[in-house]
Amino acid sequence: MISAALTLVVLVLEALGVFRDLGLALSLAGLLLTAVFGLSASTRSSLGGFRGEVMPRLDRMDGRLGQLDVRLGQVDAHLGQMTDRLDRIVTILDERLPRPTA
Repeated sequence: MISAALTLVVLVLEALGVFRDLGLALSLAGLLLTAVFGLSASTRSSLGGFRGEVMPRLDRMDGRLGQLDVRLGQVDAHLGQMTDRLDRIVTILDERLPRPTA
């Protein structure tokens, strides 16, 4: 905001002929500073909103991912038990059923 005000002052003094050619360079520098400071302020306020909205959601997702991890562990354990049982069934069938002759 200050750089924009100073740029306007330089513009007025340039129009009055106080700065002559130096006023053009000062005006360009003022415009550049205004753009840089404007982008910086915009980014800062956007990040504040981002943190306020996204961080709680990330925390909730972290809790849900923990629950999902526990449930996936349970499913993995059940699949292991089923695999063991199926292996036993295959073994029993191999022992009791005759082998086909070719």
